[in-house]
Amino acid sequence: MSKDKILDKIEKKIDSIEKLHDKESMLCEEVKDLLAELRDEEEESYDEEEDLEEDFDEDEIDEEEEN
Repeated sequence: MSKDKILDKIEKKIDSIEKLHDKESMLCEEVKDLLAELRDEEEESYDEEEDLEEDFDEDEIDEEEEN
């Protein structure tokens, strides 16, 4: 199962718990914030990897043009 599907299931469970009581609701909000932060970091990491791959591809093209 992919990370995104697992994270989605966690969020659904949190939503269910959130409806029960105020204390649990506050804890759920904190967990949701952490999940959002985790997803943001994962997206940033993916974007950085793409940038590195593009830079590498451009370097290969430059080398081929020189030869």
